[in-house]
Amino acid sequence: MTAAKMLSEARRDLGLVGRPNRITKDYASRHGEVFLRAPWCAMAVTKWGRGSGNASAVLPAGDRAYTVWFAEDGRNLGRWYPGTAANIRAYAKPGAIVFFDWGGTDDIAKIDHVGVVEVNLGDGRIQSIEGNTGDACKRRVRASNVIAGFWNPPYQSPQEEDDVSAKDVWTGKIKVPYANPDKPEWQAGTVLTNHGTWLRKVSKQVDALAAQVAAQNATIKALADALAARDSAVNVDALIGRIRSEIANVTVRLDVAAEADPPA
Repeated sequence: MTAAKMLSEARRDLGLVGRPNRITKDYASRHGEVFLRAPWCAMAVTKWGRGSGNASAVLPAGDRAYTVWFAEDGRNLGRWYPGTAANIRAYAKPGAIVFFDWGGTDDIAKIDHVGVVEVNLGDGRIQSIEGNTGDACKRRVRASNVIAGFWNPPYQSPQEEDDVSAKDVWTGKIKVPYANPDKPEWQAGTVLTNHGTWLRKVSKQVDALAAQVAAQNATIKALADALAARDSAVNVDALIGRIRSEIANVTVRLDVAAEADPPA
């Protein structure tokens, strides 16, 4: 599975508020009712890892509800990066598990909170999806001053991590009037079908216009050929000779008396 699947699963819980909720209930169903009202940031990442089919990559030591142990899992895999701006810019990938210390240290033992990197903003900050931030699941923008560190799970198909699903298209606000958030696959197909139909219609119109232009060009060429044929049929030299001959035959009589004016 991929980081894209992990993020898609996390986006499903955006807007979740309060506890118990479906995340704490999911975790409590395996580990006891004590977790129904417990802090749920790590439980959220656990649910997203399991729900996206990435449990082996995200949860190498099993489910996590305690952020420190979750961070140690990445360190034990040799994947841990302290939360410096340089490390964040260079190594924080979408799908990375990111940990926060509100005291501003990079000390794993002092970690307070966890989320998933959605976007590396390229300036030492990340956009994350976090559960239990203000007792809700929200997007946040975090900088190195509160990022203790992060680790990139070994997703199985990194070459496919940039794949965009129909659900991602909808979540990313790429919408059309005839879409439906409950049926993103239908929406994506409708976009392609409708736009494809429109393009085919435009293509037919363009072909019709091209045919008209071609017919007009053929008519113009026929007229030009006819004019050229007519002009070539005229013997210009013979015409000039004839004109000269006729002019030579014209005589002017100078011995004719002018008629007298009629009597008054």
